[in-house]
Amino acid sequence: MGLSVTAASLSLEHARALRLLVAGGFISSAVPTMRMQFEATTRSAWLLFAASDAEVALAGAPLTAETEEAARRMPMAAGMIKELAKAAATVPAANAPAVMLGQFDRTQRKALNSFVHGGIHALRRHEDGYPVQLVRQLVECSNGLVTIGAMMLAILSGDTVLMRRMNRVHEGFEDCITPMLPAN
Repeated sequence: MGLSVTAASLSLEHARALRLLVAGGFISSAVPTMRMQFEATTRSAWLLFAASDAEVALAGAPLTAETEEAARRMPMAAGMIKELAKAAATVPAANAPAVMLGQFDRTQRKALNSFVHGGIHALRRHEDGYPVQLVRQLVECSNGLVTIGAMMLAILSGDTVLMRRMNRVHEGFEDCITPMLPAN
């Protein structure tokens, strides 16, 4: 559980960094920060619900050349999301993060990858500028990831009252949080 908390905390740190970058006008750097936020959020859910004991142990092992090499075989975001979806069959609490993170991955990954790798999205937007609506969507998507990270922390707290509150945290904030569940 401790590593899941660490990954969720890392996700929240990335969210704070994204906001600082946006406020400073560094949008081209804020976008790839959201990818880090997404991957840390995904890692948090995966560590809690789907990772094997050996994978959890590896993720928490001291950082050495050997553990770094071994960790390269752990799943990346798409693999973690698939494993979360599989885990949901026996661990119902894994379903919501699997669905929400899967939706995010399907709708955002290509553009985020383009920014990370200096691709066409990054080049065009850096040269042409960022429409206000696009910057707003960036922060709204980050807010959605923050809610997932906060939900993970609520689950990890074991406090059922807090968990129920977190399931409704988006209510009243629909104007600033991108919906993370697919439309029916």
